[in-house]
Amino acid sequence: MGIATVLEQERRQVDEELERHLPDEGEYPERIHEAIRYSVLNGGKRLRPIIAFASARALGHDRAKIVKSACSVEYVHCCSLVLDDLPSMDDAMTRRGQPTTHRAFGVATGILSADALLMHAFKLVADNGVDVGADGPSVAKAVRDLATAVGSYGMVGGQHVDLEIAGRRNVDNETLEYIQTRKTGALFVVATTLGGTLLGAAPEDLDGLRQYAGSLGLAYQIIDDILDAEGDPEEVGKDVGKDVDKATYVTVHGVERARESAGRLIARAREALGALDGDTAMLDEIAAYCLDRSH
Repeated sequence: MGIATVLEQERRQVDEELERHLPDEGEYPERIHEAIRYSVLNGGKRLRPIIAFASARALGHDRAKIVKSACSVEYVHCCSLVLDDLPSMDDAMTRRGQPTTHRAFGVATGILSADALLMHAFKLVADNGVDVGADGPSVAKAVRDLATAVGSYGMVGGQHVDLEIAGRRNVDNETLEYIQTRKTGALFVVATTLGGTLLGAAPEDLDGLRQYAGSLGLAYQIIDDILDAEGDPEEVGKDVGKDVDKATYVTVHGVERARESAGRLIARAREALGALDGDTAMLDEIAAYCLDRSH
C-alpha cells in the first residue's frame, strides 16, 4: 500500500476524531461553534496529527492513548490559519477550496472562534493527561511545550517577524530560518513530542523526534513556498502568489535553490530517525512524501 493511500486512510480517521472532540453542531452559542467546526472540518491533510500518531508508534505506544493531544495540535493549526487569513494578515479569500472563516462568518466571529479553538486545544492536552494517568510534571511539560510552540517563541513570533519584514528581499538566512522554523516547524516538533511527554517517553527518544520534526517542518514550509510560487490554486486549495512580497526561500534564493534546501532537510530528518529504536517506518515515509507533495 502506497504512502498516499495510507495517508488518506489516516486522514479520514483523524477527521472523525477531530469532529468527536469539537462542540456539537447546534450547541449554544450556535454561531461561534458553527464557525469553529467550519474552520476545522473543511478539509486539510491532517499531517500534524498523523505525525503525532506515527511518533507514538515509534515510541511503542498505541495511538488511542494520545488522540486528544493529536487533535489539539490540529486545532492549533486550524486556529493559526483562521488568523493568517484575516484582512490584517494575508487577507485571503479562500482556504482549502472554500471561503475563509472570516469571509463566511465575519471578522469578529472569526477571531473569537480562533481564540476559542486555541483554548479548546489546551483543554484537550490536560484531559489527555488525566486519561492516561500522567503525573503533574508531565502534564505541565506538555502544556508548556504546546504554549511555547504557539506563542512569541513559536508561531506568533515567526508570524510577527514575517509581517515586520514584509516587502524586503535583502533578508539574511538567519532571519529567514527563524521565521520558517517558528511559523511551521514549532508545531511539527510539538506534534511529535506531546504524546510521548504525557506517556513518560525517554528524553533521548524525544530529542530524536525533535531533530526529525525540526528538519521536516522547515522542509515542509519551503515546499509550501514553492507551491505558492508555482502551484495550481485548485490543486493547492488556497490562494497562491500571496507570498510574492514576503521573504521566503523562493523569493530570496529562487525555486531551484529552495528545492535543494528542502531535499537536504528531508535527508537530515530521515537520518535523525536512526536514533530511535521503535517503528519509524511511517515517519520515514511521511518525510519522503512531504518532499514530493503537490498540495
